[in-house]
Amino acid sequence: MSSSFETIVLSRLFKFIIGADKVPIVVHEQALADLSTALTTLMQGKMSESLAGEATWKDVDQETFIRFIQFAYTGDYSVPVMIVKASDQSLRHDTNEWPAAEAVEESVEEQPAEVASNGWGSFGRSKKQILRDRSKAFKSLTYTLLKPRSNFAHTCDPAVSEGSNENIGEVLLTHASLYVLAEKWGVESLKRLTLVKLHQTLSMLQLDGPKVTNIIKLARYVYSEENTPDLNTGIDELRRLICQYVAANAEVISEHPLFIKMIEEGGAFIRDLWKCVVPMYLTN
Repeated sequence: MSSSFETIVLSRLFKFIIGADKVPIVVHEQALADLSTALTTLMQGKMSESLAGEATWKDVDQETFIRFIQFAYTGDYSVPVMIVKASDQSLRHDTNEWPAAEAVEESVEEQPAEVASNGWGSFGRSKKQILRDRSKAFKSLTYTLLKPRSNFAHTCDPAVSEGSNENIGEVLLTHASLYVLAEKWGVESLKRLTLVKLHQTLSMLQLDGPKVTNIIKLARYVYSEENTPDLNTGIDELRRLICQYVAANAEVISEHPLFIKMIEEGGAFIRDLWKCVVPMYLTN
């Protein structure tokens, strides 16, 4: 189901009508069709959407769909920096810095002395050795990248910063909503990526009482009947991640009124949470 980039850009344009506002977004058909069998059927099968070259996704918001398209084209998606109040958060994240912008020209490392004059200074060496040295010298050339090959690479890693206008809930739902869309259309690679990023984001969050509200909202979104499946056996992976996080942070979360209310309501969340909590106590 893999295509070359040339095949993608030369493929038919396909229009999506997104969200309640009916925003039209046009993409290269092959970029999405390659993601899953379900999308191949939708866009290249015998369905009315395929014949018309147009599909309507009312239940998807524009921002989530744009990240979905970004993943289709690049294999990754951008995420907002999580903003937390300076007094509440101990920042814990890694930064990968690329070479400084002032390195304007490609830089080549200084060559070994024996090949400094194009490898022709060859007294005392065999022809085979000379050729080997020239090959080694060429392979040892290094060039400094001025920026990532993807113009958006620096926006894709989860990060946290200090500020007064917290957006914790928005960032958490960014990953969860994309997982839900990937689940619906069978895009397993995107599901895995969202789980990785959501786990990283939750790990960066130093949880306290006021922030629990964001976790409960996330849990309610995930456990909404139309968002993730209630499996006959096992637990959906996104649901499992949320339950594992709640279980691991039970000391902070358990006393919050919104959590107690959710417990009183019962349902799949309580069942799955219990499955995560019990093994933790049995092994301690």
